[in-house]
Amino acid sequence: MNNVMGTWFATSLFCLGILFVLVGLALIIMPARFMAWGNSVNRWISTSAFFNALDKPRNHERFYYKHHRVFGAVIVVLAAVTIYMLVFHADLDATTAAVQKLAMSVFGKWLMKTCFYILIGLCVLALVAGLIIFIRPSLLKSMEAWSNKWIDTGAPLDRFNEVHDIPANILPGRPRLFGCFVLLGAIYILYSMGVRIF
Repeated sequence: MNNVMGTWFATSLFCLGILFVLVGLALIIMPARFMAWGNSVNRWISTSAFFNALDKPRNHERFYYKHHRVFGAVIVVLAAVTIYMLVFHADLDATTAAVQKLAMSVFGKWLMKTCFYILIGLCVLALVAGLIIFIRPSLLKSMEAWSNKWIDTGAPLDRFNEVHDIPANILPGRPRLFGCFVLLGAIYILYSMGVRIF
């Protein structure tokens, strides 16, 4: 399987190398026509509107507080059922044996048991949180204010929304030189992948 994937990958790179040879030759032989063709097909698709819609904070606290008994009851029931199943019906040794790759060593068995007890502890916390939400959700207000942080992703994502004209930035006014680099890289790819394929 690995050999088939390797051959497919090498063949794909070889075909890409042929394409780059043509691009490099076009930049060397007829740079003006190639650059004009490139500018005619060059389209910029702005992602600002899409990411701005994702970057708006949406607050649903009012809905959860309005129906706190329903959400609290669901959390309590799910947590109680999970604790019951883990404590009375889960066979830890059988589970450890089933996951042999994780539990073949002493450390693996210890890790499985630790995760098991951590899961029970988290379910107990969920049960307590469900009871608080069901009875008096306002007790969680301070925790909610502490944990409710908004991280603005606008500035990092704006970097992906900029135009990067590589030939113009790296080799301004020298399309033939850029074509030589492309041609040399393509020849290297063809040679490297050709050795593997043929």
